[in-house]
Amino acid sequence: MPKIWTLGHPSIRTEFEYSGDVSKGVILHFSSNPHISSEFFQAILNEFRGRTIKGGFSMTDPISGGLGEWIQNNSKPINPINLTPRHGSFIAAILVHEGFITSNLVGNRVYLNFP
Repeated sequence: MPKIWTLGHPSIRTEFEYSGDVSKGVILHFSSNPHISSEFFQAILNEFRGRTIKGGFSMTDPISGGLGEWIQNNSKPINPINLTPRHGSFIAAILVHEGFITSNLVGNRVYLNFP
Protein backbone atom coordinates (compact mmCIF):
# COMPACT_ATOMS: atom_id res chain seq x y z
CA MET A 1 0.00 0.00 0.00
CA PRO A 2 1.69 3.25 -1.13
CA LYS A 3 2.26 5.97 1.47
CA ILE A 4 2.68 9.37 -0.19
CA TRP A 5 2.22 13.10 0.46
CA THR A 6 -0.43 15.42 -0.92
CA LEU A 7 0.81 18.18 -3.20
CA GLY A 8 1.41 21.70 -1.98
CA HIS A 9 3.70 23.71 0.24
CA PRO A 10 5.52 21.43 2.71
CA SER A 11 3.88 23.20 5.66
CA ILE A 12 0.39 22.05 4.59
CA ARG A 13 1.05 18.67 2.97
CA THR A 14 -0.56 15.54 4.42
CA GLU A 15 0.85 12.03 4.32
CA PHE A 16 -1.66 9.36 3.38
CA GLU A 17 -2.00 5.78 2.21
CA TYR A 18 -4.11 4.36 -0.56
CA SER A 19 -4.85 0.98 -2.04
CA GLY A 20 -5.51 0.16 -5.67
CA ASP A 21 -4.33 2.18 -8.61
CA VAL A 22 -5.58 4.62 -11.24
CA SER A 23 -6.51 1.83 -13.68
CA LYS A 24 -8.59 -0.15 -11.14
CA GLY A 25 -9.79 2.57 -8.77
CA VAL A 26 -8.44 3.72 -5.42
CA ILE A 27 -9.50 3.72 -1.79
CA LEU A 28 -7.99 6.53 0.27
CA HIS A 29 -7.12 5.32 3.76
CA PHE A 30 -8.29 8.10 6.04
CA SER A 31 -11.56 9.13 7.74
CA SER A 32 -14.37 7.55 5.70
CA ASN A 33 -12.08 5.68 3.26
CA PRO A 34 -13.50 7.35 0.13
CA HIS A 35 -13.43 5.44 -3.13
CA ILE A 36 -12.27 7.02 -6.38
CA SER A 37 -13.25 5.04 -9.44
CA SER A 38 -11.00 4.34 -12.39
CA GLU A 39 -13.64 6.05 -14.55
CA PHE A 40 -13.26 9.23 -12.49
CA PHE A 41 -9.48 9.21 -12.88
CA GLN A 42 -9.91 8.68 -16.64
CA ALA A 43 -12.42 11.56 -16.84
CA ILE A 44 -9.87 13.85 -15.16
CA LEU A 45 -7.09 12.79 -17.52
CA ASN A 46 -9.36 13.28 -20.55
CA GLU A 47 -10.70 16.65 -19.39
CA PHE A 48 -7.28 18.24 -18.86
CA ARG A 49 -5.19 16.43 -21.48
CA GLY A 50 -2.51 18.70 -22.94
CA ARG A 51 -3.03 21.48 -20.38
CA THR A 52 -1.42 22.91 -17.29
CA ILE A 53 -3.95 23.89 -14.64
CA LYS A 54 -3.97 25.12 -11.04
CA GLY A 55 -4.74 22.61 -8.31
CA GLY A 56 -7.25 24.80 -6.49
CA PHE A 57 -7.77 22.45 -3.54
CA SER A 58 -9.35 24.98 -1.14
CA MET A 59 -12.57 23.73 0.44
CA THR A 60 -13.96 27.25 0.81
CA ASP A 61 -12.74 28.93 -2.35
CA PRO A 62 -11.57 26.52 -5.07
CA ILE A 63 -9.88 28.28 -7.99
CA SER A 64 -12.04 28.64 -11.08
CA GLY A 65 -10.82 26.21 -13.73
CA GLY A 66 -8.71 24.24 -11.26
CA LEU A 67 -8.85 20.55 -10.50
CA GLY A 68 -10.57 21.11 -7.14
CA GLU A 69 -13.46 22.98 -8.72
CA TRP A 70 -13.82 20.37 -11.46
CA ILE A 71 -13.93 17.57 -8.87
CA GLN A 72 -16.54 19.44 -6.83
CA ASN A 73 -18.73 19.92 -9.91
CA ASN A 74 -18.27 16.52 -11.57
CA SER A 75 -17.67 13.79 -8.99
CA LYS A 76 -21.29 13.02 -8.16
CA PRO A 77 -22.36 11.76 -11.61
CA ILE A 78 -19.11 9.85 -12.32
CA ASN A 79 -17.82 8.59 -8.96
CA PRO A 80 -19.58 6.39 -6.37
CA ILE A 81 -19.43 9.21 -3.79
CA ASN A 82 -19.41 12.99 -3.96
CA LEU A 83 -15.88 14.38 -3.57
CA THR A 84 -14.68 17.82 -2.48
CA PRO A 85 -11.91 20.09 -3.79
CA ARG A 86 -9.75 18.88 -0.87
CA HIS A 87 -9.87 15.34 -2.31
CA GLY A 88 -8.18 16.86 -5.35
CA SER A 89 -4.88 17.14 -3.47
CA PHE A 90 -4.97 13.39 -2.87
CA ILE A 91 -6.11 12.57 -6.41
CA ALA A 92 -3.42 14.78 -7.96
CA ALA A 93 -0.73 13.24 -5.71
CA ILE A 94 -1.76 9.75 -6.86
CA LEU A 95 -1.69 10.81 -10.51
CA VAL A 96 1.83 12.21 -10.00
CA HIS A 97 2.97 9.15 -8.01
CA GLU A 98 1.77 6.78 -10.73
CA GLY A 99 3.38 8.84 -13.50
CA PHE A 100 0.26 10.15 -15.27
CA ILE A 101 0.97 13.85 -14.65
CA THR A 102 3.66 16.10 -13.23
CA SER A 103 3.32 19.01 -10.84
CA ASN A 104 5.23 22.06 -9.76
CA LEU A 105 4.87 24.53 -6.92
CA VAL A 106 4.99 28.28 -7.52
CA GLY A 107 4.79 30.03 -4.17
CA ASN A 108 1.88 28.26 -2.49
CA ARG A 109 0.13 27.34 -5.75
CA VAL A 110 0.20 23.85 -7.20
CA TYR A 111 0.26 23.55 -10.98
CA LEU A 112 -0.63 20.26 -12.62
CA ASN A 113 0.81 19.36 -16.02
CA PHE A 114 -1.29 16.92 -18.04
CA PRO A 115 0.61 15.47 -21.04
